[in-house]
Amino acid sequence: MGLQRKLNYEGIRHSNADSLTHLAHVRERSKRRARGVDWYADDVQPDNPASEFSLRSDGLGLGNGIYFVGFEANEKPAEGKEFEDHLSAVNWKRSWNYAQMKRGDKMAVVRRKRTSPACREMVINMSPWQMVMLNGELQRWEEMGIHPEKRKEMLLAFLEPLRAAVVSDFAASTGMDVPGSYLHLDSTRVHVGVIWTPVGDANQILGKNPPCCGAYTVASCRAAQVGVQPSNAWLADNLKRFEERHGVGVEPADLRAHRVLDEQFDKLIAGMAKVDPTAAKRYEKAKEHYRAWKAKRRHDVVMRSATAQRIGWDVLQMAMPLFPPQVRTAISICRSAIQAFRVLSVALAACKADARESAPSPQLSKVINPQH
Repeated sequence: MGLQRKLNYEGIRHSNADSLTHLAHVRERSKRRARGVDWYADDVQPDNPASEFSLRSDGLGLGNGIYFVGFEANEKPAEGKEFEDHLSAVNWKRSWNYAQMKRGDKMAVVRRKRTSPACREMVINMSPWQMVMLNGELQRWEEMGIHPEKRKEMLLAFLEPLRAAVVSDFAASTGMDVPGSYLHLDSTRVHVGVIWTPVGDANQILGKNPPCCGAYTVASCRAAQVGVQPSNAWLADNLKRFEERHGVGVEPADLRAHRVLDEQFDKLIAGMAKVDPTAAKRYEKAKEHYRAWKAKRRHDVVMRSATAQRIGWDVLQMAMPLFPPQVRTAISICRSAIQAFRVLSVALAACKADARESAPSPQLSKVINPQH
């Protein structure tokens, strides 16, 4: 899912994580993910490998999302349907805007109907290592015997400052109006949604759209900060192109929003460490878990790539005459090089076991006195 989009009728329904539209989109995304791996030479599970970072909040009575309408002093919590109706009303009220037009030698202010929805959305995701830390804390609280209702309050008390910090900084740094925001808890990672619009309450244009660099660049920059370096030159190329388009020293709005979230998360961990000194160590362990997970994912992707599969088959074909007939038969029915190498590994292990069992035991006298 992209980090920003315009909120039309369907997009507004999607922002309510408890709506049927959101559920339909999640199911469709799962189907696309399952279809997207059909080209691999090896069988691939359609499940998202990153699902292990999903929020483990079973038994806490949490819904799929938490919603807020308004901003700062006018902000108040809302139900999902109320949130949808509020955004629809904003889109309708700001479906036109004032603009300047030159008429002869003079500039005139005219009223123009908008060709796109007034409401936009920016999504700010928690990182995988932050989710590992959060799930670890939920498990610790459960093992400590804390009541589910109290655990729910503690979780929301931890997440709310993240949302508030992101929303406040986005409005201040971009100058855009923020008619609402939310926390989605049902996805692979908890994420904050900032609903913003370039059209003010008096239908004036507030400014140009904030420049963004995209989901891949944001994720790669964040991963690099915890020691996971990019596996290709795309990150450097993307940042260079962004600099060429927007100028030196301009920070992408989506990257800034995620930086604010990360900084606020670090502050919360630092506050926990004042009470529990092991909190910082647990957070470092969560980062290490992600680094190991990412290394394994990259290895799996390389091993399942078409190039690796083709090289593997070529090596097997050259060595095939050296294998016993049973092994050649087993390899011949394999659907991929990975399966064939697994069969070969099992066969070699069995051969070694048979060789050890059939080898004659050395006589003790000859071992002690080898000259005899």
